[in-house]
Amino acid sequence: MTDNSNISLSVFFPAYYDEMNIAKVVNKAVEVLESLRLKDYEVIIIEDGSPDKTGEVADKLAEQHEKVWVIHHKTNMGYGATLKDGFNNAKFEYVFYSDGDNQFNLDELKKFIVLIPYSDIVVGYRKQKEYSFYRKFTSLCYNYLLKALFDIRFWDIDCAFKLFKADLFKKITIESNDAFIDAEIMIKAKLLGYTSTEIGVEHYPRVDGISTGARPSVIFKTLKEIYGFRKVYLKEMKKIKE
Repeated sequence: MTDNSNISLSVFFPAYYDEMNIAKVVNKAVEVLESLRLKDYEVIIIEDGSPDKTGEVADKLAEQHEKVWVIHHKTNMGYGATLKDGFNNAKFEYVFYSDGDNQFNLDELKKFIVLIPYSDIVVGYRKQKEYSFYRKFTSLCYNYLLKALFDIRFWDIDCAFKLFKADLFKKITIESNDAFIDAEIMIKAKLLGYTSTEIGVEHYPRVDGISTGARPSVIFKTLKEIYGFRKVYLKEMKKIKE
């Protein structure tokens, strides 16, 4: 068995409309983290102002598990804001996040941990995306657009199953509050010389709760952020070449 006794890990889950999902996700996360025999760990639930009982379920989970705690948003702030809260509040050397909607197998975190000595960032890609053709199409277009504009070559940059060396978030300022946040982080990490490895993970259909991804308003905001960030990126690339 791999010796993980020198690894400390923060794990967080954005949760919105996930009262039927978040307990399954957190309980499984605790089970997996305990089995890894890490130096230390924490689990953070970022409850994003859900109108259902997600917040109440999250608080009960924090009462049940010593290393689980909750950040509540009084109102819905959006996916980007939840990720920023997770990264900025993580206290350990590495930070992992996935969504609170129970669409991933958290046992796969084990193979990410194995790669820690060899890669600063481990990025999951969904081997089979379990959602509509429309979302698959927009995701495909988005990934190819990012490759063309920023020369980052990921199959599935928005996959919510990633492990980072946490010191990255002391070196960058995250500007995005919307869907562009994953791409922004990976582009800035690349500019700083962080290494990354991409591996496939299983993706399951969402059984409970409400999905808010790929709405036209989100797509419009994302395109606007890409346009603004492209200018910043070109300036940074010019500095590097000089």
